[in-house]
Amino acid sequence: MTETNGIAAEFVDTVETPQYEVVAIGAGIGGICAGVKLQEIGVDNFLIVDRIGGLGGTWYSHSYPDAGCDIPSTTYQFSFARKPDWDRFFAKRDQILQYLQEVAAEHDLPRRMRFHTTIVREEWDDDHALWRLHTDTGEVITARFVISAVGAYINPKTEPNIPGLGSYTGTSMHPADWNHDFDFTGKRVAIIGVGASTMQIAPKLAAQVDRLDIYQRTPQVYLPKPDFVLRPWMQRLLALPGGSAAVNGIAQTVIDTMLRIAVFTPAPLWKMGARLVDAVGRAAYAGWLRIKVKDKEIRRVLRPGFGIVCIRGGAGGDYLPTLNRDNVELITAGIAEIQPNGIRSADGVEREIDALVLATGYEVFSDPESYKPGTVIGRDGFDLGVFYNTEELKAYYSTSVAGVPNRFIMIGPYSWTGTAFHYFVENAMRHIATVIDETRRRGATTVEVRPEAQERFHQEMLRSGRNLSYYLETRCEGSNSYFVNSQGKSPYIRPWSLLKTYRKAVRFDRDDYSYRHAVRYDDPIDTAPVELADAELG
Repeated sequence: MTETNGIAAEFVDTVETPQYEVVAIGAGIGGICAGVKLQEIGVDNFLIVDRIGGLGGTWYSHSYPDAGCDIPSTTYQFSFARKPDWDRFFAKRDQILQYLQEVAAEHDLPRRMRFHTTIVREEWDDDHALWRLHTDTGEVITARFVISAVGAYINPKTEPNIPGLGSYTGTSMHPADWNHDFDFTGKRVAIIGVGASTMQIAPKLAAQVDRLDIYQRTPQVYLPKPDFVLRPWMQRLLALPGGSAAVNGIAQTVIDTMLRIAVFTPAPLWKMGARLVDAVGRAAYAGWLRIKVKDKEIRRVLRPGFGIVCIRGGAGGDYLPTLNRDNVELITAGIAEIQPNGIRSADGVEREIDALVLATGYEVFSDPESYKPGTVIGRDGFDLGVFYNTEELKAYYSTSVAGVPNRFIMIGPYSWTGTAFHYFVENAMRHIATVIDETRRRGATTVEVRPEAQERFHQEMLRSGRNLSYYLETRCEGSNSYFVNSQGKSPYIRPWSLLKTYRKAVRFDRDDYSYRHAVRYDDPIDTAPVELADAELG
């Protein structure tokens, strides 16, 4: 082996050329961002695959009643595709999906997308320096680089561990797969779970069903939702040069200030401050509940007994007033079992139902269980699922894992920064695009983060995040927060300021990666854009 210009060269026989230079898995916000940024560095031969039937990710698959964004629309957009003409301050699902479709079309992405394509195993072929992506139909797709753009909420929990769930004989659905053929009018309905989906679904169902039972395991925090129609004059202001960016900048400044306080406050002061914030926050929330909820007992079970910011919370809108309705019951006794025609709660009460809504959440990117052993196999048999489930979630700049060459994660450990997914997938993609571009510039075939660089970044996350870890891992006991995973760790939030995250995405030591030129492909990789048949477009 020789090394020239930082590239290890150990040429083997000429090998097959991969079908695509890059394959991105996921055609939602992340996949669209990947396609745009790849073109910016001159990569045209790429494919975006998704297991569902169209682009848009969450916004394609989630069409439940009143689905929409629970953060302001002005923040819920790409920096390279500002939209000043949202209908509402909190956009609804159909307009968000239309926005994503328009962005994709503007950047010529739909013909590079392939739907109903489920990747069940990703296998690195070191001899040929390419990835072999196995689909559930037995097809194998080859690529030089792979980008996992599957999102933050990876798999809906459609089969939660609830006794008797399999015995239920009525209509059942998850918010990720809503049954639009079912008529809820006059029916008896149960919703299990009280998170972001339920706070949108429940008010709509309550207005049409005979009875609505809502099963709450852990109290959430439901914040005011100052939603309103964006008038034409407001849209004109947002359309002014820098108008939309300025409004988004205000929100980012607030988030950045909060992150800086969390990172830089001395630990003793942070611990005292956390207790004060929790006390004041719980008192304020109790006051808010007194305004919105009539029944004293319901208010009591809605109050969290843990840190007030342990859970994401959400703009609850009409959810709390829904609990005042005579046909709505909030049940907190727990579920003993689901029966063929209803649910028996832990207090022995049996309630018959006609339909069951499993708003039971998702496998999240910060959960080790989301990474299944045997699905991503890197160099020398390295199994990403085994690594994450037996050790700890870590990745260099949240994107690259040692032992897994030429593969990147758009939403990985310590990813979350900013107000919306768009912000941190853009930062992740800026880093990924820089690494791919550097690899191509050096004439290398493969790139892989060095283990010492990965560990250095991980230790920086632990060091900078010690205040956040204290709060989430200590004060959040009993919250069932997805900010803390089954390993007792909190690899969700990047403990850096937004400015530092933005700068460091591209300002990093290029030699934190190792580059190899191990093969010659039998033909140069075709750089032309992918052309798919209509059948493949879904």
